[in-house]
Amino acid sequence: MLTGPLSALNPALAGAAMGLQFDPLTATVSAALAAALVGYASAPPSRRWLVAGVLLAGWAIGDGIRVAGGVGSGSAALVYGTVWSLAGLGVGYLLPALAGAAVGRAVFHGTGWLAAAAVALMVTPAVWVLSERVSGALWLVAR
Repeated sequence: MLTGPLSALNPALAGAAMGLQFDPLTATVSAALAAALVGYASAPPSRRWLVAGVLLAGWAIGDGIRVAGGVGSGSAALVYGTVWSLAGLGVGYLLPALAGAAVGRAVFHGTGWLAAAAVALMVTPAVWVLSERVSGALWLVAR
């Protein structure tokens, strides 16, 4: 546990630790769908809004409910909930979708959307396994 002037970081570290414990099922499904929607070379730019909606809906179903139920009141709780939300959305949902979309856009023979979805399907569980270990280390520092 951090003490003294650094004790203000404890809610942020605890929120990051909780954010790294995202729901792997909804993260995998929504990241794969989002990557497939924009993961080909001729994907229209307007799809980005649809992808944002898919990712936010997946996060709301998988982790948003936990965040809403697990945050109290006060300024420390606001920091805790904000960091929890942003860490979970960024690491669990956005990172795999971006990785899949980047790979899908590099494929030339018309199967970019399939490659994008496959990469997102594989990256999400890998990130989940790694983030569980990092989360444990953050909990040790935050307590």
